[in-house]
Amino acid sequence: MAATKNLIVAYEHDRLLKCDEACNNCVSEYIEGSCCINYCKPSHFKELYDYCVNKNIDCGFDYVPKEKCIKFDKYTGVIQLKDGTYLEILPKIDKNINLEDSRKVFENLVFASHNLTKEYKHNKISDSDTRKDNHIIEIFISVFCKDILELLKRGIKKSYIRKSENLNNYKGKLNFSEHIKHNITSKNKFFVEYSEFSLDIPENRILKSACLYLIKQTEIEENKKALRRLLIELDDVSPCTNLDKDLQEKQINRLHEYYSRPLQYAEFFLRHDNFMPRRGRTALPALLFPLNKMFEDYIENLFKQSNVDYRVQYSRYNLIFTGEKELFNTQMDFILTSKDKNRKLILDAKWKELDVNDEKLGVNQTDLYQLHNYASIIREKESENVSIALLYPQTSKFNEVKEWEYFDGTKIYIIPVNVLNTKENAQLLNIAQNF
Repeated sequence: MAATKNLIVAYEHDRLLKCDEACNNCVSEYIEGSCCINYCKPSHFKELYDYCVNKNIDCGFDYVPKEKCIKFDKYTGVIQLKDGTYLEILPKIDKNINLEDSRKVFENLVFASHNLTKEYKHNKISDSDTRKDNHIIEIFISVFCKDILELLKRGIKKSYIRKSENLNNYKGKLNFSEHIKHNITSKNKFFVEYSEFSLDIPENRILKSACLYLIKQTEIEENKKALRRLLIELDDVSPCTNLDKDLQEKQINRLHEYYSRPLQYAEFFLRHDNFMPRRGRTALPALLFPLNKMFEDYIENLFKQSNVDYRVQYSRYNLIFTGEKELFNTQMDFILTSKDKNRKLILDAKWKELDVNDEKLGVNQTDLYQLHNYASIIREKESENVSIALLYPQTSKFNEVKEWEYFDGTKIYIIPVNVLNTKENAQLLNIAQNF
């Protein structure tokens, strides 16, 4: 964990401690190995403590009273504190991973995640843009900008808005009380109410304000180009003056569903109080993401790119039948079918660093029981030839496939998945295509 004036960097499973009030190192320039590791300013610590303890909100991190620290577990993302400081929580798949590689892993997971990128899972910002000194907030800005480009392709939304004006020409409906008030001595004017098909609607005002803000924040030229393009298109739209009011009045229907995510990100960027995810009706973007789910999305993206025949979150069967109803639905992360349709491979993805010094590798015994039950069901219902695979992030020590066997002869593969270099996943794809 390290800090700069506007940035605190932490890894998952790290502890965040409060430094001495007199310590000025927390505002020094980031240097790996500096004395700021695992420490943050007291004001930042109090803000995080209040949020996760006093407000009792499930926000992706916890306070550990015994160690008087805040601990991040199984979540990655970014939090913006009240003074504008960013807290980055980066994935840590290897004890020896450096900051640059950790950000690259985060980027790969983000751009493969359904929750973040949907249509853009194959698009990446160039390697030259992911410099070591860039915040991961740049990745979120890139996602927002890609949404903006998609929005421009699909069309900027217009809606009818109600206007009340004192005009020289009569149009719409006369507002009699206002007309008398304003035009008692002027017979050539009409105070009218009418509808106008306009770009100047809450949704576009929010997006314009976000673009005006982000164009000063981003250092990536491609992002700036996308933001300028939207600002040109929204030239006649006024900036947002009351964010809460515009958020309350925005309306997204099926036709303009592509507005939903950029508006969520716009809200995140425009709010300057507390940016952390929270429960309730306010739909702040969840900028802390569960690593298990992102890892599953990353693997699915690999399968899609390689034309692997798979099904995701396979939940066709139940474990128990009471005579009246079926209970305990099974849910497999992935199930693959061989080219000849005679073999099945059940895959379970786990975001966990394996212990290669342990003969069991640190694999959870409960997972093995569960997967064997799934294999028994598939063998009974669909195919006699069933294998199992457990997928874990590849590390410097865990980088080769391990093959085990259940007592009944069922094969189980323990497969490393390279999340640092997407193209180097030949081991996984070879098994997925030729099991």
